[in-house]
Order: sequence, then structure tokens, then C-alpha cells
Amino acid sequence: MKWNRHSHFSTSRIRGPCVKYGVLGSFDVTLGTCNITPTAPRLRQILALLVVQSGRTVTLAELVDEMWGDAPPISAQSTLQTYIYKLRKSLEASGLESAEVLRTRPNGYALQVPDDCIDLRLFDRAVAEGRRVLPEAPDKALEHLKEGLDLWRGPALTDVSTGEVLAAHTARLHADHLSALELKIEADLKLGNHRTVIPELTSLSTAHPLHEGFHSLLMHALHCSGRRSEALQVYNRLRRDLVEELGLEPSPLLQRAQQAILSGEPQLDAGSSLEAPVQQPRAAIALRRGPTVVRPAQLPPDPGPLVGRGSLMESAVRVAERVETAEENVAVLLLNGMPGVGKSALAARIAHAVRDRFSGGQLYADLRGSRSRPTSPDDALTGFLHAAGIPEPYPQSLDEKSSLFRSWAVERDILLLLDDALTHSQVDPLLLGGMHSFTIITSRVNLYNLPNAVTFEINSLSPAESFQLLAKTVGRKRAERERESLELIAEMCGHLPLALRCAGARLAALHDVPIGRFAEQMYRDNRRLDQLQGADVSIRDRYLSTYDRLGSRERAVLRLLTLLRQREFTTATLIGLLGCTEAVAESALSNLVEHHFLRTVPSSSGETVYSFHELSRAFCRERMESELSAPPARESLADAS
Repeated sequence: MKWNRHSHFSTSRIRGPCVKYGVLGSFDVTLGTCNITPTAPRLRQILALLVVQSGRTVTLAELVDEMWGDAPPISAQSTLQTYIYKLRKSLEASGLESAEVLRTRPNGYALQVPDDCIDLRLFDRAVAEGRRVLPEAPDKALEHLKEGLDLWRGPALTDVSTGEVLAAHTARLHADHLSALELKIEADLKLGNHRTVIPELTSLSTAHPLHEGFHSLLMHALHCSGRRSEALQVYNRLRRDLVEELGLEPSPLLQRAQQAILSGEPQLDAGSSLEAPVQQPRAAIALRRGPTVVRPAQLPPDPGPLVGRGSLMESAVRVAERVETAEENVAVLLLNGMPGVGKSALAARIAHAVRDRFSGGQLYADLRGSRSRPTSPDDALTGFLHAAGIPEPYPQSLDEKSSLFRSWAVERDILLLLDDALTHSQVDPLLLGGMHSFTIITSRVNLYNLPNAVTFEINSLSPAESFQLLAKTVGRKRAERERESLELIAEMCGHLPLALRCAGARLAALHDVPIGRFAEQMYRDNRRLDQLQGADVSIRDRYLSTYDRLGSRERAVLRLLTLLRQREFTTATLIGLLGCTEAVAESALSNLVEHHFLRTVPSSSGETVYSFHELSRAFCRERMESELSAPPARESLADAS
């Protein structure tokens, strides 16, 4: 259906005409014939982000990143709540039930809007259908793709001020637009419309002088129209620009296309081009992905079968299959979880399980987000370009280096593993733009706004799985002989895989010491984390790197919460303990959940209930004891409120 911002859609969820949201051009919000787009720049920015991610929770952290980047003001939380309040009032003034449209989630907000009321969703649906039917029915594909492309009224969100988060989405939309244009032209070529697409391809190649896809299509269209010399001129011009701008030769696919034209394959002349069979040798247009000159293989070692992660493995493989078959626009798998939960091992295991699906090779980078000096995206890109066999010198700017990497990868199906990511700005320049590439990311921070991503929350093991993991290390007979003691150790480890491996290694080394004695020592020792470290592994260090990145308010809250007798508490508990405002308490607790020091637990009362993980409580108790000389947390929180 062609987009008309004044047309009405009836749905079972909304009575009467629904609000229409347009992001593929200027940002338009309309109800019937009335334009209800917010005029305030900040409200437009927030609503645009909610629309782009409609149906998903946009977290508070994501909204703060979008509006203030890496330097949010102290009042960011309260200011954001004010903007949301004003946005609700704006929706209500238009006759909408804001509570139904803009819903509050435990850690953010979600816009609930039918897909038919957002031009972006209509575009995605049309392109997906066009891509699906293209091999067998190019005429039908052409109809769907034209329908989707007709929805574009200009550059996406052209009149909205964008921060870091929205900029990533608009960049993705721009890439999706170009991809849809390529698919439409491919459908035209399959139908033999070589001459008719030449003007459009000429314009696109001029607008995107380094886009190999448009140039290869133009070469094919010219050659099949009997204009071989012009097709070769297109290649020579592109080669000159690539060498001058990036120091690169055209891809092997384009080089083979040039050779095919030079050798006269396929044999077509100007009079027979339109009658040429649809199924032609594809070397001339370089649309089929061929073998690569360099096939990097950088994955870390396969850790082997992991206890308790079988269902996660199966789900991850299914996600990778969806990428390969292009059934959905999924390009990223994000593994999120607390320190020591086994994200890196699981990511390596998944990568090895699916690597054969990605013939272009595998790239890996340890982004060191939990260290004092994380890996910069510039350094990571330099490593990728070396692995790809691209000769130096490389561009100096990060954007140009990222473009060079994506240009190399666009026609390859690459498996990319990014371990221990910290921020969106660290990850965004590394993400691939090819349709058939796949990225696995691990992070202890919720990177919710990654485009085309599926997120898996990695949790601790069950008691039975924890016993199984310890038994593999200490020996089955010894484990069964002192089962209760081993189960107590697993509980004190919080069923965290890394802690369990540390405890298991210590027990294996102390093979003559009864397990019960070791369990009693862990239970009574106030420095339990001392028992859970080795030569190169320390649970304490994993927590400390995240703790140091918290604000002074959150650190003070953590230390004081360890003094509570009860293991579970609510926002009201914190307000009563500290005498702060509800907004301050909710902000602090949300941040601590975000950084995995606290977790939410089910509650029948409907009120959010929080608790410590076993080891995060032990760590925070240590910090409380070692920081007694710090200013009282009550004072810092009172100031913040």
C-alpha cells in the first residue's frame, strides 16, 4: 500500500483512525488530516527514537545516551521524566490514550503502534517480500520493491536532531534504502529491462562513486545493451576512484566482471539484448558471492560443550540460520549478562558451531570493555584490515577506516565476534553492512539500540547444572560422596560458571582435603572472593572494573544495601533507608540493575522487587568495609535529590 499520511487504518487495538508515523523523510505524525508532530526539538527526538524502535523497550540509558551522549547532566533522569510527561500530554491533547500508546516498562518506555501505521514497517515488509520472491518471480518482486521505495520522501528523519543512538538507526535506514534500490534494479535486469535502468544506475553511480554494487549493475546493463566500451569505462572510472580514495583495487568479483566483458561473455549485441535469456552468466554483473582472496580465521579456541547452555546454543544457531536465508533482517546476536556468567565462552562456542555458514571468514576482537583501557574501534578496525589482507596505508579518520572495512566486507559473508563490548560508540564503527554477514557481541552492559539485533540474556546455572559442572572438575565419585557440601559451595558461588570453575579448580588441587572443610571455610570467611581466584582469573576484579564506572551515588547505595538483613527489597525500602526522593531511588536502582549488581525478582504484589546476586553482595560488602572512611552515602544522596 502506498504511504499516505492522511489515510486511515482501522485496527483491533485502536478505535477509529490510527496515528500515522512517517520517518522515511521528514518526521511526520498525523491523525487523520491533522498534523500532530511535536514542535519542541527534544520531544521530536525522543518520539522519533520510540517510533523507530516501536514495540521494543527503549531503555532509560538509551534515551540518556541519545540526548546527552557521554556527558549527561546530573539532572538527566529528572529532565528525561519531564520530557516524557510533556510527550504524554502532547499525545493526550490529540485525543489519544497516552498510557496505551506510550507504555512504561521497568527500565524504559515502549511505543505500541500497529505496523501498518508506520511507513518504516511498511517499507521493511515490502522489501522482505520482494527479496523472498525475487529468484522465482522477479515481476512480483519488482512490484513489492517499488511499493516499498515509493514510501521514501527524502533522507530518513531529515528534520530531527539526532544523537548517537538515532544516528546509528538513520545510517542503517540509509543502507537499507540503497539495498532495496539494488534489489529493484536486479529484478529489472532479470526481466530483461537493461536499457531502461541505465539512466537510474548512472545517477546512482554518480551519487555513490565508491559503491561497487551500483557500478557492477551498470556495467552489466551497458554490456547487455551492446555498449561494451562504456561498460569498461565504468570499471576504469571506479578503479581510479578506489585507488585514489582508499588505496584499493576493485573486488575480485568486479575484476572477473571486467574480464567477462573483455572476453565478450555473454555474447550479446545491441539488437538482441532485450531478447537475451533471463538466466545469464552472473560473472558479468558480480551479483553472486564468489570465493575471497583472503579468508581470515581469527576465532578463539572452541571451549567445547558447555554445561547448561544447550537450549541457548540451539536458539543461537536458529538466529544464524535466519541471517543466512535472509528470512528476517537480523545481523547481530547480543549476549548480555553479569560478570563471570560465561558470555565469552558461550560466544566462542556459538561462533564455532555456525562458522561453516560464513564462507567469507571469521574476525575476532577483544574490546576489553571490563578493563581500565578498552580497545578503541580504530585499533580494532586496523586489526581487521590487516587480517583481510588490505595493504597499508589506511585512512586516518575513523569513519573512512570503517567505510573501507565495510567496502571489503559488503560482498562477503563474514562472521564477526566482538567480545566484552562497553559502549555503542565502541561497537557501531565495527558493524558490518552486508546482507549475509553475522556479528556476535558480548557485553555486561545492555546495548539495546543495536540495529537488527537479537538479545539473549545469559543467566546463572541451575543448582543441578552447577553440581554437574563441579563434578566434572573434582570427579564424579568424590562429588557424589560429599554432594551436600558441593551443593553448598555452588550456592555460595551464586551458580556463576566462572566462580564454579575457580572453586572446582581449587578443590581439584586440594584433592586430599574434604569438600566439607572447604565449604565451611567459604561460608565463614568474610573474604569469600579470595577463594575464587587463580593466577589469571579473579571474580573480584571482574566486579571491580564495573564498580569503578558507577557514579558515587550508586556506589553509596550498594554499600548501604549490604547492611540490610533481608535479601529482597523495594524502592520504598531504599527511600526509607536513605530519606531520598522516589525519582532518585528508582534511578539508582535501575542503574544498578543495568550494571548487573542487582536483579529484579518476581513479585505477586506488582511492585518491583530487587535482590543481590550472591557474589555481587559479597563484593559490595567488601567495598563497604574498605570504604568506611568515605563521606556518608546519606549526604551524597540527599544532595542528589
